[in-house]
Amino acid sequence: MIGVDRHEADIVADLASADGRAQAIEQILAASGGTLDGFVPCAGVGGMNPHELTVRLNYFGVMALLHGLKPALAANTASAVVLISSNSTTMTPGLQTSDADVYLAGDEDAAVSHFQNEKGWNAYPAGKLAIAFWVRSNAPAWIADGIRLNAVAPGVIDTGMTRPLLDMPGVKDALAQIPIPAGRWGQPEEIANAITFLLSAKASYIVGQTLFVDGGTDVLLQPRSHPSPLPR
Repeated sequence: MIGVDRHEADIVADLASADGRAQAIEQILAASGGTLDGFVPCAGVGGMNPHELTVRLNYFGVMALLHGLKPALAANTASAVVLISSNSTTMTPGLQTSDADVYLAGDEDAAVSHFQNEKGWNAYPAGKLAIAFWVRSNAPAWIADGIRLNAVAPGVIDTGMTRPLLDMPGVKDALAQIPIPAGRWGQPEEIANAITFLLSAKASYIVGQTLFVDGGTDVLLQPRSHPSPLPR
């Protein structure tokens, strides 16, 4: 296993920058010998961070590494990739597919500009929606190269990223308004278990799907929805 992070990892790199992405790709290829069994591009920050960092890291950082490592994944005839979407893709008021399309167009600087000012708060869910759409659109072509693409869409998870939000004015109340039929926040290992399954041979016929791991929030809000992530 090869870990990449800004601090205390096998490979230390800033994936919000072009140089950091290139450095990470080069070092991953060297460490792996040019062949990867699987890849989980889970680098990201929460939606309360500056919109520019959210745009550059959560979507474009992920996509740069994914494309840069595609040859190493294709070198293994049965590799798997699990990306990280979010259940915010279906429960964010006012989120439009056009916001996701800004990411999918592939112009990083244009996306940063789009999410300035009043659009900034949508940078996080729009990027996660773009990831889900990208997985669904590209899975057929990638599986032809032996690479299975899928994603997980976590709900509210009890992590070091989420807990500090409880100390921010108004945010604690907003989080309390999110309906979770399971009656609790999720635990990190529950997301890890879903990712591990999708990476494994047990999921060998699952292609192009986004698995919601959110304690039932999405199905409660959209009981008759098609399972692909679409904004309400």
